[in-house]
Amino acid sequence: MNLELVNFSINEKLAEEIGGHIGDGSMNYYNNRGMYQLRGHIEDDKLHYLQRIKPLFEKIYGVKIKLREMRSTRVFGFQIWNDKIIAFKQQLGLPLGKKLELEIPKEFSNKKELLVACIRGIFDTDGGVYLEKKNNKLYPRVYISTISVKLAKQISEILNSLDLNATYYVSNHPNGNRLISYKVEVRGIKMLNKFFKIINPQNPKHQSKYASFLK
Repeated sequence: MNLELVNFSINEKLAEEIGGHIGDGSMNYYNNRGMYQLRGHIEDDKLHYLQRIKPLFEKIYGVKIKLREMRSTRVFGFQIWNDKIIAFKQQLGLPLGKKLELEIPKEFSNKKELLVACIRGIFDTDGGVYLEKKNNKLYPRVYISTISVKLAKQISEILNSLDLNATYYVSNHPNGNRLISYKVEVRGIKMLNKFFKIINPQNPKHQSKYASFLK
């Protein structure tokens, strides 16, 4: 099976969906069946899943998904059994199981629009805006967290290529079963405004945070 046979187009919609997968998604085979799941915060991300992720996923892959709350784990999202979708995502280089060796697919690397859309998907699912009190003012930090050092370096390089002054660093050290995580940050008011203009986040929680800061 190859990308042409699977017949899912490489475009901005797909790039954003793959970004969401990189942020919140996971996939694996169970009893020789491919299962994909995407889950966000039960409250903070619910509107984004309803308004953006569900219609985007259904349009790209031609399937219907059912979103639901999982109160025991405080998440909201869906899972789908579909070998074709899993095979396609594997061909793009997305791993099964833990996402330690995760990278943005090379198929997106030659087009700025695809990279921007993928970063949007990642930020909308695995990023945030932190407002730090500094010198009696609020100092904004835009961040994306990941357990893949390759992905952290890649996101940092892409953001810097867009003239967004990004840095990445180790966010925390192992504690019990916790893995090392990495954080990519864009700091300051000028860079915050530029980030929202270029990346154009679609998650309502990010839009709300940004609008609140501007006020």
